[in-house]
Amino acid sequence: MATNRTTSNDRGEPYVNAGLDRREFLRQVALVSGGTAAAYALLAQLGDSRARGEFVAKDDPRLETGYITYRGETGDMRAYAARPKGPEPCPGIVIVHENTGLQPHFEDVARRFALEGFHAIAPDALSPVGGTPGSTSQATSLLNQLNYQATIKNFVAAVEYLRTNPLTTGKVGCTGFCWGGAMTNQVAVNAPDLTAAVPFYGAAPAAADVPKIRASMLCHYGALDNNINAGMVAYEAALKAAGIDYGIYVHKGAGHAFFNDQKTAYNKAAAELAWRLTLAFFQVKLKDERLVAHFKLDETDGTAAKDSAGATPGTLYGGPLWQPGGGKIQGAVELDGIDDYIGTGFILDPATGPFSAFAWVKGGAPGQAILAQAGGASWLETDAEGKLMTSLVRPPGGRQNAAPLVSGARIVDGNWHRVGVVWDGSKRALYADDVLVGEDAQSGLVGSPGGLNIGGGPTLAPGTFFRGLIDDVRIYNQPVKP
Repeated sequence: MATNRTTSNDRGEPYVNAGLDRREFLRQVALVSGGTAAAYALLAQLGDSRARGEFVAKDDPRLETGYITYRGETGDMRAYAARPKGPEPCPGIVIVHENTGLQPHFEDVARRFALEGFHAIAPDALSPVGGTPGSTSQATSLLNQLNYQATIKNFVAAVEYLRTNPLTTGKVGCTGFCWGGAMTNQVAVNAPDLTAAVPFYGAAPAAADVPKIRASMLCHYGALDNNINAGMVAYEAALKAAGIDYGIYVHKGAGHAFFNDQKTAYNKAAAELAWRLTLAFFQVKLKDERLVAHFKLDETDGTAAKDSAGATPGTLYGGPLWQPGGGKIQGAVELDGIDDYIGTGFILDPATGPFSAFAWVKGGAPGQAILAQAGGASWLETDAEGKLMTSLVRPPGGRQNAAPLVSGARIVDGNWHRVGVVWDGSKRALYADDVLVGEDAQSGLVGSPGGLNIGGGPTLAPGTFFRGLIDDVRIYNQPVKP
């Protein structure tokens, strides 16, 4: 967000209309995101949204959920936590509830974020007094009795908990609703390590505190919420004066608490658009800069494989089959081992510096490629015995071994395996199921300007095509250990 501008209609009234056509929607997203290029990036993320703000079952098998505690200003704080299953670090998001305490709705919101690849926690602000009671009116009364400054620090501590958690990337966002929207603004003021914040219809912080904000801001308001909106103009002026990276959306026809699907104020159109914008905002602002390409392979149809981290989508060749729900993490692509593969444009050149590549695979046979660079080497493949190996070698000359690195891990047994190759600038390393299974010294690698072949060898030679399922391919521009 470089523009510091608010969307508006012809009367100068800022709003978002859920019925916008594509051109007008792009124009308004450009205003909130800082330009047309960023708008298209956001639009791509919007199109990739799957949760759409719908309910997520408590026992959804794709998620790890439960209650955690972290140390706050007043002692131990209890929070509901949800994250995708698997070892990969995720961006963190703190969810701040309304003035009725930690209700099931906010735990569901945490699960929605988790399904989209975030490690979400929803702290219970009433932890210092025993937690949220069964009566919402009692919860509101107790909340009003809390020390507000100590409560702010309890939520700032939640940001630090996620920022330092080994299961996160270190980037953290915060979003909250009603009382939680005001608290989200306060967290933005008081947490210098917060990367992004999305307050929903929350009271603005004091104008003198706004310059303390370091996070990017996306503020949602309901056009009919006169009480909260009374402070919006002054808040925007303070954000603009302080040079804060911000955007404001006022949702036409929506009132206070329009996002909460458990209340009569719920506005479905506004809530769904706000969810999609919030999700896209966090996906852009909390992006792991190390991750240069990420093929989730969760599509249900079509001949394109989306790159959710970069701008290098893949194209399906042969006749690969999408297997929604049949992957290790949601869906996967099934390849026939004859001529099926996914080809991408250029992503990175191994000769230019350290990098890492990981994928989930099931099936395969000896001598088949998992990831290969067109015109270059196979990054991940199996040898004649079905053992994981890499053909990435150093340039000719010198004393170091220029042979492929072969591990002792046989991965063609019909089970899911997470395989990876890491080069840190001096060593090659192979991983199977997040365990180091091969390593040697390698001071450099032969480069290639080609794109990636997912499930096919460097020259697409017969016998190199993978037969089985491939899921969740990730390419990093740094050495990343599982």
